[in-house]
Amino acid sequence: MTSAKRQNPTRFIPETGVIYANAGGGNFRCLRGGGYTATALMQNVSSGWTCLAHGIVRYEDGTIEWDYSTGGYFDQIEKAETRSRQRSLMNAMLCCMI
Repeated sequence: MTSAKRQNPTRFIPETGVIYANAGGGNFRCLRGGGYTATALMQNVSSGWTCLAHGIVRYEDGTIEWDYSTGGYFDQIEKAETRSRQRSLMNAMLCCMI
């Protein structure tokens, strides 16, 4: 049986600058919408993973997902910020262990 989340997908063109919840997990910011096609440049707001998403659909609950992606990479600025946060967390954990 199909869950309510996965019912009635419709092709969808994300709006540039808007953050969307992905049906598979995570939140993605649309960096560039695809005009008249269901394709967009999407970036995971936590990791900086950026890809061109193809065949984007939106479900009744507002979550989105896509058929496949191409050209994926980690954005260097986001990656540096993620590393900094990870180092801070590790330092805090080490301090607690002492």
